[in-house]
Amino acid sequence: MGNSIHLLFYADMPKLNTNNIAVINYITEICAYWVKEYDVDGIRFDVGNEVSHKFLKCVREELKALKPDVYLLGEIWHDASQWVLGDEYDSIMNYPLTSSINDFFIDKSLDKRDFEYMINRCYTMYMQQNNNVLFNLLDSHDTERLINRVGERDIFFQQLAILFTMPGSPCIYYGTEIALEGGHDPDCRRCMPWESLDEEENVECTEMIKQLIHLRKNEDTLRSLYFHFPNRLPESRCIEYIKLNEAGEKVEVLLNCSKADIFISDEKKILFKRKFENTLLKVGGILIRKTD
Repeated sequence: MGNSIHLLFYADMPKLNTNNIAVINYITEICAYWVKEYDVDGIRFDVGNEVSHKFLKCVREELKALKPDVYLLGEIWHDASQWVLGDEYDSIMNYPLTSSINDFFIDKSLDKRDFEYMINRCYTMYMQQNNNVLFNLLDSHDTERLINRVGERDIFFQQLAILFTMPGSPCIYYGTEIALEGGHDPDCRRCMPWESLDEEENVECTEMIKQLIHLRKNEDTLRSLYFHFPNRLPESRCIEYIKLNEAGEKVEVLLNCSKADIFISDEKKILFKRKFENTLLKVGGILIRKTD
């Protein structure tokens, strides 16, 4: 994304009545100033569920009149369906998906059917049009860094593989492209280590994520809204789902989250792999391939 600004509402600031027309006009004028003077591409509303619906409707009407494609994003940590009905936010930060992905990898008692249930729950929460544009993320300035949470690179890349193959708009928090470490806020807001970007480990990490980005951009099936979980493999913690496009083309995503290598029998066109060798998807491995 290009230019953008954040609209911040913090608990230690004066409480504003965002139903009051004077307040609405004042803040709308500020937002309009940034659009007119600096042509910002988007505005993120911090704690976006703690302002009035009337306020958001008025802000949207004003800003869309100035710049129809300005992006209005709400930070909401729970079901935000009442804010994405077409007259307030364009999208919301999809923290329910973040939690669902994270919970599966943290709680080893969960199996692939639990994962299926949690993911489907996230996408039945909203209308289809919303699902296409959800702001999907794995970490942010308000959470501990992904690599700190998962503790190892195998899970780190497996979660990224899910992010780039699910419906919505995948978002990479700065530094995640090199697995930047950081605990809970404010440690998650460390400076970018520009001087170490050329180190071998960082280059390898960045190249892996570039592959996922390239795959997402060039395989329309992976951008598709449609997916299902066949659950054909016997291993209880092997995630497997199939993405489909409108032409009926299919891409299979396999993640070995179990404690043993998995034999994958038939040969298909491989689009992306990590720790897959000679029909064995090793522990922590990823396999994305086209199917018939």
